[in-house]
Amino acid sequence: MGKNHCSRRGSAFALPRKTVRKPPQKPRPQPPALLRPPDPAPPKAPEPERPPGPSKKEKKRLAARKHLLSAGKLEQTELGVKQLMKTGAPVMRTLLDCQDEAELRDRFHRQGTAGHDTKLFTASKYKFKFLLSKDGMPVAQIHRV
Repeated sequence: MGKNHCSRRGSAFALPRKTVRKPPQKPRPQPPALLRPPDPAPPKAPEPERPPGPSKKEKKRLAARKHLLSAGKLEQTELGVKQLMKTGAPVMRTLLDCQDEAELRDRFHRQGTAGHDTKLFTASKYKFKFLLSKDGMPVAQIHRV
């Protein structure tokens, strides 16, 4: 009977390639260094200074935060960030600097549609709460109902 045939390796009768290894060579001696000193490094381009205040993206987030507060989707609290980040009996998970569901979904694998955390978005026993701490930092909490 013939040898087993596997299509990934090619023909069953093909011999493996022979590799000829060269004997190790001694390293060549380095030529003496030139008597000239090395060139100085070129001067770095100065970084453009950032204008004071929030950037364009931060301004949009602040405007959205104001809108979410007026719509009632983001709640203002008198608690600090440390208190809001605690997980306990109803709170399953907390995320810092997350003010709406779009930002919340961005923190999860494939926006929460695949993997272990899918249940947080599909099951009705989990609810989201978006809170604003007293120092202005938004916190998202996932509660188990």
